[in-house]
Amino acid sequence: MKQKNQWVLFAVLLLALISLSPGEDSALIQPDRQEGTSIVPQPKQRTEKEAGNIKVAVSMAPEEFNRLNKINQAFMEEHHVQAQLVNIPEKDAYQTFKNSMDLGEAPDVLLLDNAWIREFASSGFLLPVEAYYSGQSGVDSLSTSLSQNTWNGYVWGVPKDYDPYVIVYHPARLQELGYTQLPKTSGEWSELVASYNKNNHIPYLAALDPSDAYAAISLLWRMGGASNVDKDHDFSLTADMKSAFLRIQEMKSKFYVVSGAETEEQLTWKQLERGEILFYVTKASAFDAKLRPTLKMELPSPQRDVSMLWLKGRSFCLTAQSRNAKTANAWISEITSSRQQEATFREEGKLPTLKTLYNQSDLKGLQQWVSNIQTRDKTGSVPIDAKLPGYLNRLSSEASAYLSGTGSLKSFMLSFEHIGQAARP
Repeated sequence: MKQKNQWVLFAVLLLALISLSPGEDSALIQPDRQEGTSIVPQPKQRTEKEAGNIKVAVSMAPEEFNRLNKINQAFMEEHHVQAQLVNIPEKDAYQTFKNSMDLGEAPDVLLLDNAWIREFASSGFLLPVEAYYSGQSGVDSLSTSLSQNTWNGYVWGVPKDYDPYVIVYHPARLQELGYTQLPKTSGEWSELVASYNKNNHIPYLAALDPSDAYAAISLLWRMGGASNVDKDHDFSLTADMKSAFLRIQEMKSKFYVVSGAETEEQLTWKQLERGEILFYVTKASAFDAKLRPTLKMELPSPQRDVSMLWLKGRSFCLTAQSRNAKTANAWISEITSSRQQEATFREEGKLPTLKTLYNQSDLKGLQQWVSNIQTRDKTGSVPIDAKLPGYLNRLSSEASAYLSGTGSLKSFMLSFEHIGQAARP
């Protein structure tokens, strides 16, 4: 009897084990009792295809975006992946990128102004890009690009290019005023303005887009004798800087306000070439000496005591919402490679961020920039604070309001001084 009961018990246990075993057609892995989750495996081919798809958002001029499209097409063909490009107008980029993050609709890669990176990183929008700097790329990157993209001990952006702000002027008109080069000191600027006021042949003293905070800052630095002050005081209202503001107040009607539209920018260049504007505050890449032989671009020169103005930089960043970091990193590495940065300089005039390119003898015009970019007290970039984008937006609003006649000089001055409160690294 005892033996019979044992056989019955064995049969019951065997049936229980069979009923608990998954069938051959089962699509689910059974729940992990400790984790309490189920894993539903996807078809291998579909998973790999989705992992290769990325979305990249940038803000570029049409010609530059077309060039990026060609590079992107070659990348997709070589790596057998899909990379969708989206181009946002420059004046909408900052808010559009932030909104996409807040809504959880961010692309995998963003091209950000270096001044925005700390805000995006501290808000949890980005992933560190330390892997990019582990090899030769990190050694070859200019120190300025690394310091601008660093926050909380990590690097958050891979530098793409630089585009410093400069002053382009009409040499013949300047000579009519008794000068062969632009003033270096606040006193010389006062003398130039006095000479200009006696001249009736030049309708406008200067042209700039006041909604571009970097252009407004560059104008003030140049007219305020910023080369004679310590870098930490670039936004202090020194006696020379106050004189620059008063000079702008005196000559407000002689400033040609550029809206930033492409058609109006072209009109500005034509007026400058005709000698109707004495000088124009713009980006270095916008000036082509071969196309405009009657104009001259002022270059930074420690020997002449002329410091660099605002150094605008852009970097590619990996967003925290990216699910395809491997493909995204490969795409960033290709676009920021030495080969692509050299091509960007030749075709677009934007400066590279890799040191080795500045030593190439066939890249004429680069050597004159590198010492100014590398030396901290000669660069026109400020330490990047998470609140800096807000400070810059306020300055551009105040500058635009003042030059259009609806704002006050005091508010304009305070918005400039406020940028100096940006935290130092």
